[in-house]
Amino acid sequence: MLNAETPRLKFALYGAHSSLGNALLCELLGRQHEVVALVDDFNSMTVRPGLRAKTGDLFDAISVSQSVAGMDAVICLYDSPSVPTASGAAAAGQPHDLYQAVDALLSGLPKVGVERLLLVADFSAQGEQPEVAAALQRIAVHPLKWTLVDAETADEDLSIEDFSNLEGLGAEDRRVQLRRIAAGMVDELETPQHLHQQIHFRI
Repeated sequence: MLNAETPRLKFALYGAHSSLGNALLCELLGRQHEVVALVDDFNSMTVRPGLRAKTGDLFDAISVSQSVAGMDAVICLYDSPSVPTASGAAAAGQPHDLYQAVDALLSGLPKVGVERLLLVADFSAQGEQPEVAAALQRIAVHPLKWTLVDAETADEDLSIEDFSNLEGLGAEDRRVQLRRIAAGMVDELETPQHLHQQIHFRI
């Protein structure tokens, strides 16, 4: 629950349609924050109090700035299979790798005064890829208040309802583990301790 000392914040979330994305939604809404899920299809997201959906393209700076305007922070689960992109002719020839996503975020957020970015990917597994190394170099020198989160985000088999009641589940249950990771990420957003750093979460 949101306590008296914690303000209600507005977050934009890329990659909501994943197990970690749903754990994050449950955690953010449980703390009474507001969330805008950035998706390809409005109808793919169930409306609930504190949650709404918008369309957007993670790989285009103008689209990013339009999608995240008015937010306190942006959370990007890059490895999620549901990260929104342009379609049809708009996507022709457009790179869809981590470097392009980072470039769009670092260009788009400052245009609308959004200062905080939580970028989540499996950096441990992908760090040697040239485009990932280039993206990490790009973000390392940027003044935006960013934090990198090294975590696995690719699966999408758990829904937000799966994380709503964890009573009686053991610590080894994946729902408990993902909700714990989500809680750690929201803690970092509410009270930043790792600006311009990478933090690691592993199940």
